Amino acid sequence: MKQLELFSLNKREIQPQQRLATDCVANSAYGEVTNHMEPEGARYWAVTQVKGLSPEITVVSEAEAVHLAEGNSLISDKRRGDKNLTGSETTARYQKDRVGTREARSVLRECKGVCVSKPIDGKLRQKTLGESDRSIVVRKQGNACGAKGSAVMSRGGRDTSSTHRGGQRKSTKLSSLFVRARENPQMRFTSLAHWLTVDFLRECFRELKRNKASGVDGVTVEEYEVDLEENLKGLVERLKKKLYRPQPVRRVYIPKPTGGKRPLGIPAVEDKIVQMGLKKILEAIYEVDFLNVSFGFRAGRSSHQALDAVNEAVMSRPVNYIVDMDIEKFFDSVDHEWMMKFLKERISDPNILRLVGRFLRTGVMEEGQCHQVDRGTPQGGILSPLLANIYLHYCLDLWFEKRVRRQLRGYARLIRYADDFVICFQKAEEAKGFGKALKERMDKFCLKISEEKSRIIPFGRYPYYTAQKSGRKMETFDFLGFTHYCTRTRRGYFRLGRKTSKAKLRERLKETNRWLKEVRNMIKLKDWWEVLRLKLTGHYRYYGVSGNMPELRAYYKQVIRLAYKWGNRRSQKQSFNWRQFQKYLKYNPLPRPKIYHLTYASSSGRSYITEEPYAGNLHVRFCEGH
Repeated sequence: MKQLELFSLNKREIQPQQRLATDCVANSAYGEVTNHMEPEGARYWAVTQVKGLSPEITVVSEAEAVHLAEGNSLISDKRRGDKNLTGSETTARYQKDRVGTREARSVLRECKGVCVSKPIDGKLRQKTLGESDRSIVVRKQGNACGAKGSAVMSRGGRDTSSTHRGGQRKSTKLSSLFVRARENPQMRFTSLAHWLTVDFLRECFRELKRNKASGVDGVTVEEYEVDLEENLKGLVERLKKKLYRPQPVRRVYIPKPTGGKRPLGIPAVEDKIVQMGLKKILEAIYEVDFLNVSFGFRAGRSSHQALDAVNEAVMSRPVNYIVDMDIEKFFDSVDHEWMMKFLKERISDPNILRLVGRFLRTGVMEEGQCHQVDRGTPQGGILSPLLANIYLHYCLDLWFEKRVRRQLRGYARLIRYADDFVICFQKAEEAKGFGKALKERMDKFCLKISEEKSRIIPFGRYPYYTAQKSGRKMETFDFLGFTHYCTRTRRGYFRLGRKTSKAKLRERLKETNRWLKEVRNMIKLKDWWEVLRLKLTGHYRYYGVSGNMPELRAYYKQVIRLAYKWGNRRSQKQSFNWRQFQKYLKYNPLPRPKIYHLTYASSSGRSYITEEPYAGNLHVRFCEGH
C-alpha cells in the first residue's frame, strides 16, 4: 500500500472549488476502482495542477491510495449518488463545515504514512471539473537525505536504507547519526558502543573482501563464516565485558615505484569486523566536519574529482605557483596522543575511544616476533584511512582554511587526497611563506616534510606564456599518478595537460610482466587472457583522462608484446609466431585504449565540487590552541 501525500493550502478558509477536490481525495466511499480506471459511473473528474510539482511525484489510481478512515463522517455516504456538485452553494457550505472540523484534522494526524505538506513554492492552482482526483504518491526517494530539497520519507519499524550527501547507501540508523552530527556541530557523542550489535557486525562482515590475505592467526574469511553466528555472539560479549583485545597485525612489504619497500599491516578477520563497525560509526559523524578540500577515502569522492579540482583551479583561477609537498612516512608517523585529542573533539564515549586506542597500540608481528609501536597507524587496515583523514583534517585542512587563507591577499587553494596534496597560489612570496610555515606546522604534530620531494614551482597560464617568450622549459609536478604540465590546445590556447607518470607506467608494466610470468603455466591461455582484459580495462578507467591517449597506446603496445613473449614460453616449443599471434589477437581482441574522463569539458557546463570549505556547515570546530 503506497503512501498518500495531500497538499494543504496553508489557509484557514478553503475555496469551494479547491475544497471539493481535496474533499474528494479523502473520500473512501466511492465505487470500485480497478486497473487504474476511473470510478464506475463517474461522469465528472477533477484535475489538480500544482505549480512547481517535482517530477518525482506521480499520479496513481484511487485503488492504490491509503483510505484515511473507513466509516468516518468526513464525507457523507449520501453524496455517492450526487451527479453534479460543481458550483453548488449547499455542497460548498457542507464541505466547509466538514473539512474544517477537528475530526477531519485528527483523522489526517492519526493515519500513519499520510503526510500533509505544502506545495513547493507555496502556491497551488486547481481546476475542478468533476468528482475526484487521483491520489498523489512519492515514486522516488529523491533528495530525502543529504541533498537540497525535501521529500516524504517512510517511517517504519525496520531498518531501511537511505542516502547521505556522498551518495553511499547506508542504514537509517547510521543516517540518524549523520543528521545529529550535522544539526549539532558542537555535539560530543557520549553513547556509541551500543551500535556494535550482532546484526550490525554481521552487516560489516558481509562487506569484507573474500580474496584478501589472513592475519597472524591464519583464519580466512571463509573459515570464520563457517560458525559466523557463534563467533559474532562471542565477539559482542567480549566487547560488552571490555575483554576484547586486537591481535597484532602481520607485517608484509610491497615494492614502491621509487624504489624500496612499503610496509603493510594485515589485521585478523575478527579485527577487520570491529574496524569496519568503528569506521561506519565514525564516518557518519566526521563526514559532516570534513572540508571540501579532501577527496581521499570518502564516500562519493574519488581521485578524479581531485584531478578535476586541480584542473578547475589552474584553468579558471589566477594560479601562478604550485606548492608540491610530501609528508615523509605519514602512516608510520601519526602521533597517538594527538590522534586521541582529535577524536575527543567529537567523541566522548570511553568505550569507542578505548577500542581505537587499542587498535593504535596493537603490536606488529614480523618474522615471528611481536614489536610494540608508540606511533603510526598500520597502513592497510580498514580504519587507518579514516583516522588519517581525521588527523590531517585538524592539523592541515582547518589550519589552512581558517588561518592561512584569511591572511593572504592573493588566490590560494588546497587539494588533498589522503596524505598527498598540492596547494595553488597566485603570489610567489605567499607560496614561499606557506612552505616555511607548513614545515613548522607539521613538526608540531610529529610529522616531517620530505625535502627531496617538496618544491615550489612556477606553474599556470601566465608563467607558461612568460616561459614561451624567454624560451625556457616549464617544470612539471606529479599528483595521483599523473604528470601535470603546461601545453597548448590546437587553437593555441593555454591548457593543463596530464599524462601517466613515468614511475607509475614503469611500475604497471613490471607488475604485468611479473603476473604473466607466474600465471602462464598455472591456467590455460583462454582463462588468463580474460583476466588480462580486465587488467587493461582497469588501467584505462583510471588513466583514461583527456590528453593521455599517447600513454595509453604505449601501455597497450607493451602489454601486447609481453603477452606474446610469455605466451610463447609456456613450454620448450614455440607456441606461435608473430603472424599467428596477430591472428589469435584478431579473434580474441584485447580492449583498446579509451578515454573515460573528459577533463576538457569544463567549458560545456561541467560542474566541479565547490572550493568553499564551509558549504552546508553551520560551524566548524577545531582543537583549542592550534
